[in-house]
Amino acid sequence: MVRGTAENGYSCVPAFFYMFETLNVGSSYSIMVNKDRHRFVYYFLAFGACIKGFSHTRKVMEVDGTHLHGRYEGMLLRVVAQDTENHVCPIAFCVVDKENDASWTFFFEKLKEIVFNEPDLCFLSHRHKSITNGIANVYNRAHHRYCMRHLGENLRVNHHCGDCLYLYYNAAKAYSLEEFDNHFVEFKNKCPAAAVVLEYDIGFEKWSRGHFRGNRFDVITTNIAESSMLC
Repeated sequence: MVRGTAENGYSCVPAFFYMFETLNVGSSYSIMVNKDRHRFVYYFLAFGACIKGFSHTRKVMEVDGTHLHGRYEGMLLRVVAQDTENHVCPIAFCVVDKENDASWTFFFEKLKEIVFNEPDLCFLSHRHKSITNGIANVYNRAHHRYCMRHLGENLRVNHHCGDCLYLYYNAAKAYSLEEFDNHFVEFKNKCPAAAVVLEYDIGFEKWSRGHFRGNRFDVITTNIAESSMLC
């Protein structure tokens, strides 16, 4: 059975949805429409096969968004996971007008209907404030960590520490706290300003594998979310 909702004055269901419900049993969709302009604002979609497949994946969900180019523009939000053989498993998609608190909250609220809020779950993303706010408000029992690669690029651009960035990556990937301390102290000696940001502004638990308090699945970047958007 397909779980579908229409909000904000949207009453008629186009023929597309009837076909969708017939061919994609177990799927979930939700559409929010501006009743004054008769145009949709948000459209969430999760195929039944993807919903079922999530039970066989690692409980690490990588979220990201990308700009849509063309007549209507907007953003495509996406969440993906990996199974035990490292295959990319798309979970849900959402077309929105812009990337802000309202759109990300809508996305996570609909996602919560198929992926439950539990302490074993972890979200991985870049440091967009609306993603952080959405996860904090909707998935308050889950973990949220930052992509190692995005954070490293920010350090390179904003703190000009490209020559010793390898020390940051070594610290981020370290499994033991002793190994982490060795790499981070060396990084701190060479890039003290960047080290202050990592330690105090962001916090070790947000980007360091050794400091993460949940289950470790060897997933520390959002690469698969971005690569799957290019397909």
